[in-house]
Amino acid sequence: MRRYISFIIILLGLVHSTSHAAENTPTFKLSGDVSLLTHYVENGLSQTDNSPALQGSFWFNFGPQFRMGLWGSNVHYDNGGDNFNLRGNADIKIDFSTTSNAVIMYTYSKYFNEDERTGNILALHLNFGTYRVMYDSMSNWEGTHKRNTRLGFGKATQVFTDWIWDNEIGYNSPDVNEISSYFDARTALGTNWGVIFFEGAVTGTSAPSDLNGAGDIFVILSAKTGF
Repeated sequence: MRRYISFIIILLGLVHSTSHAAENTPTFKLSGDVSLLTHYVENGLSQTDNSPALQGSFWFNFGPQFRMGLWGSNVHYDNGGDNFNLRGNADIKIDFSTTSNAVIMYTYSKYFNEDERTGNILALHLNFGTYRVMYDSMSNWEGTHKRNTRLGFGKATQVFTDWIWDNEIGYNSPDVNEISSYFDARTALGTNWGVIFFEGAVTGTSAPSDLNGAGDIFVILSAKTGF
């Protein structure tokens, strides 16, 4: 807890020192999106046991830097029935330039009918043009009540004129004796068709046998629209 407090104090100081980069008048508005996926996979790990998922998010933007909201998805694990994951989110964006920023995020992740997975996530994401660097700290990784830290790197590239090729790799260090550190990877190709973004993706991990099949290679199709 003291580490979290010190981390937040340092980053709030960074917000103050760079606040001149976002001097826009606050625009209080609502935003959100809805997604339909053939399979929900997060950081290389299956969350719906190869079943479809319907997801939605809702944000209230307090200005150009701060927002709060909710995100929800159905989930399913091999040791239980259908469940629901509801997340309360808050993030602060610090603009360094028109193409680079840092985003500090906090998430409280609540599971219904699968409460042993409930926990929180503290994250720092850095965006530099089409590149991104991510640090995520999870308090209850996969219901083990053990911490996991993930360091990720990603890049989105425009190809074929109006398609987006998005790639990401992460290094996970779960504090679980039975599972060694492992990599997860995702590559995806998507495009907009009207107001809907269609995407096909392939994910996998470097340790599928240690993860009881949850980290196998998966092919995912999705459709997403925002408002």
